Amino acid sequence: MLLGIGLSTAQSPARQRSGPRAVIAFGDSLTEGAGASSRDHSFPFIAAGLFDPPRTIINRGIGGQTSTEIGARQGGVPLLLAVAGGDIRNLYPHTRDWMDRFETGIVNGLTHECVNKGTDENGLPYGDIRIHGTATAGFTDIGRQIYGAIATNYAAEPGSQWTISSAIQMISGSTSGIAGMRLLLIEADELGGYLVEIAAPAFALDGTLSSVSATAANTHGFIRSTHLLDIVAASAVDITLRIFPGQFEKGATATALQLTPGDGEIPAYHPEFTRRYRFDQDSEGWLPRIQDGYATPVLALDGRLVVENDDAGALRGCELAIAEIPGGMIIHIAFDIEIIDGSGQIHVGGLGAPGGSWATTTASGEPTWAISASGHYELVLSAGNLASANPTCAAIAVLSSGSLLRWSLDNIVIEWGEETPQVEVLSRSVEALHGANGAIGLHGTLAGVNGTLTTDGGTRHLFTRSHAGDAVPVEYATPFFPSDAATGRVQWLWAGRNNAETPETVLTDIAAMAAHVPGGRYLIGSILPSAGDSPETRQTIAALNGALADLYPARFVDIYAALTAAANQTTEDQQDVAAGIIPTSLRSDALHLNDQGYAIAAAAWVSATTAMGW
Repeated sequence: MLLGIGLSTAQSPARQRSGPRAVIAFGDSLTEGAGASSRDHSFPFIAAGLFDPPRTIINRGIGGQTSTEIGARQGGVPLLLAVAGGDIRNLYPHTRDWMDRFETGIVNGLTHECVNKGTDENGLPYGDIRIHGTATAGFTDIGRQIYGAIATNYAAEPGSQWTISSAIQMISGSTSGIAGMRLLLIEADELGGYLVEIAAPAFALDGTLSSVSATAANTHGFIRSTHLLDIVAASAVDITLRIFPGQFEKGATATALQLTPGDGEIPAYHPEFTRRYRFDQDSEGWLPRIQDGYATPVLALDGRLVVENDDAGALRGCELAIAEIPGGMIIHIAFDIEIIDGSGQIHVGGLGAPGGSWATTTASGEPTWAISASGHYELVLSAGNLASANPTCAAIAVLSSGSLLRWSLDNIVIEWGEETPQVEVLSRSVEALHGANGAIGLHGTLAGVNGTLTTDGGTRHLFTRSHAGDAVPVEYATPFFPSDAATGRVQWLWAGRNNAETPETVLTDIAAMAAHVPGGRYLIGSILPSAGDSPETRQTIAALNGALADLYPARFVDIYAALTAAANQTTEDQQDVAAGIIPTSLRSDALHLNDQGYAIAAAAWVSATTAMGW
C-alpha cells in the first residue's frame, strides 16, 4: 500500500474558481522548476501572476522525463496497464513482457543483450538473447537477466511439489565453449543463497525448438527457478538464444501456460464508513492539536482549512475525532494539500485518541505517511499500532514537526472498512511516473473506474480507486486515461529535452500531445540546449526546434530565443550566445534556469497565450 500524490500546483486544481481559463503546464525539470530558488520562482508560478486577472497554472512537471513519458501523463501517448489477478499460477512474474524489461549487462565476463523480440505463430512472445565474450566462470545465470524477479525466493512448505517448464531455440552463433543449458529448480536459504538443485532438465542446443519440463519436491523452506548456461571457463562464447515464456508453478503436473502479467481486476470496495470534508462554512470538526500546552493555529478560510506550525515545534497541526476504528481495518484518507509557506515533512495518520499517540500502520510498518509537496494524496493505512500500545484508531491527524510550515487542506475524504481500494499494477507500457520525487499520483480512469496511479519512486505501482464499487475486470494492456486529458484547459507543452537525441520520437510524441488537447488550445515550447551538450547534440536540437517552428508556426513559443535576447553584455554571456547555449546569467547550471531565466520564460508563455486570445 503506497502513498499517492498529485503533481504540485501553483494553485490547487481541486476547487477551481470562476474566471479565465486555467492552464496546465506539462514538462520536465524545466517546468518543475529545477534551479529556481524556491517553487515560487518556477515559471508556471510566476506566469500565474502575469495574467490580468491572475490565472490558475497547474504545474505538471517531472524532472528527467522524456517526451514519451510526459505524453503518457498528458494523455496523447497511450498508457496501457495490467493489474494483479486473484489467482496467479505462474510464479514467473513477467513471462509476457520480460523482453521489454531486459537490461544489457555483463555477467562472468559475458555480455547479455536482447537483440530482437517478437511473437511466434501461436502468439507467444519471445526475446532473442545474444551472449558473447570471454567467460570468467563456468556458468552464467541467464534467468536473472531475462526475468529479474524469477530469482525471488518463494516460501515453500517442505514436501511440496513444484513444476518448471520452458522452451528455447538456438538461432545463431555456435556452441563453442558451451557445456549446455539447463532449467533449474533450486532450493535456497531465506536470503536467497543457493543450497541445492532439485531439478535440472537440459535444453537441446541443436537449432530446433527445445521444450523441457520437470517436477520435484522441496525439503528446505525456500525455492526458486532460473535458466543457467554452463560454460567452459576462459572460453570465447558467442551464441544467440530465442527464449520463450516459461512456467514455474506449484503442483506435480505441467499445466497450460499462463502468461504473466495477465488479466486482473480492480477489487470490490465497499467501505463501512465514508465522509467528505469541504470547509465551506467552518472547520467541520477539525481542531488544533494541543501539544505541550500549545494549540496550533487552525482556520477555515475560503473553502480550505489553513494550518500553521508557527513555532517549529513538535507535532503541530490539526486533528479530527472519529468513532473508534477496530484494529486491522483498512483506512483510506484522500485530500488536497497546498504547502503555502516553508518546507518540511507533514505526517498523516491515525491516533489512539485526540492528543494521543499514533494508532495506524502503513504497509512498510511506519505509523504515518510523510509528505513534503503540494498535491492530491490517496493514503491507505491499517488501524492499530501495537508499538504505540494503540490497538484501535479514534482520531485522524495531519501534523508537522521541527519546521516553520503553513499548509491548507481541502476535499478530505475518510473511509474505512475491511476491503482495500488498491490493486498492484504489474505492467505499464510507458513509465509515466519515472523520475517522480516520492510517490507521485496520476489521476484518471482504468476500465471505467476513477482512481489514482501511484508509485513508490521505484518499481512498485498501485492503482487506488476513488469511489466504492464492485470488482471490475481489467484485461492485460487496458488503457489508463489521465483526467487532465478530458479537461478543456489551455495546455503548455514543453517536452523533448531528455530524449532530443531521437528527434523523430520527440516530433511524434508532441504531435500526439497536440492532437489530444481538447479544443486545440495548446502551445509548444522550444527545446533548450545545455552547456554540457556536444556540438552535434546542439545541432540536433536546433534542427528539432526548426521542425517544431515549421510544424506549429502559430503555436511555437521560442523560449530559447527569448533567453538569448535577454543576454547581458558580459563576455561570458556573449560567448554563450555565440556558442548556441543559454546565457550564463540566466542559468543555475548547464541547463536549468535561475529565477531571472524562469521569469523570462514565464513572460514568453504568457505573451504567446494572450496573443492567441485564450
